[in-house]
Amino acid sequence: MEHLQISTTQNVDIEFQLASVGDRLLGHLIDGFIKLSYALILGVIIFNIVETPDWWVSLLSLPIIFYNLLCDLFLNGQTFGKMIMKMRVVKLDGGELNFGACFIRWIFRLVDFHLTYGLGALLTIIINGKGKRIGDLAAGTAVLKIDAQGDLNDTVYVEVEQGYEPVYPEVIKLHEKDMQTIKEVLNLSQKNNSYNSIGAPHPLALKTKEVVIKKMNIETKQPAMEFLKTILKDYNYYHQ
Repeated sequence: MEHLQISTTQNVDIEFQLASVGDRLLGHLIDGFIKLSYALILGVIIFNIVETPDWWVSLLSLPIIFYNLLCDLFLNGQTFGKMIMKMRVVKLDGGELNFGACFIRWIFRLVDFHLTYGLGALLTIIINGKGKRIGDLAAGTAVLKIDAQGDLNDTVYVEVEQGYEPVYPEVIKLHEKDMQTIKEVLNLSQKNNSYNSIGAPHPLALKTKEVVIKKMNIETKQPAMEFLKTILKDYNYYHQ
């Protein structure tokens, strides 16, 4: 099981599980089946229509051509095959997956799959040991394995009890992406029993607290985990 460290927008390094070659291959086959099914349906429709204009055929073929680009862009780094296999494309710099990165990954499919019959992608993933095909190397992306709850894109919602008084009004300086990072750090820190058992704060939580304090330009003696939980509550209070 290979892992990859990604530096988030909060400058916090979080370790994620890379999607395996097998998972990516199955996801690719599922996407291929979806595109093939569409092509067969399209062929039946065209076959039963007399004198089908060429431009009409080209227009109906666009979803197949741009399938991966549009899915990655509008489904937050996932095709339907990736959804089924619980994978997602992410930027290695922790930023938002934008059109440029999606386009580069899509255009390099010519080399990864079409010109090399998939060998380009397979060999690159195996050789570099980082789970990246040529398109990922060019776009600065990677394909991660995500659990049922997802990854950095989880909801930032936490329950705020009635009558709650926010502690840090400076939280308005933070963005939703910051909150997503904070929540992920809390989840990871709470899962690590080695630190919980000795009552010590997790280094990841300490580092995140340091970054958040600097960004909010405040001082606090509140323990790291408690501070991050308070920040989440305060953010939800001001954005409810």
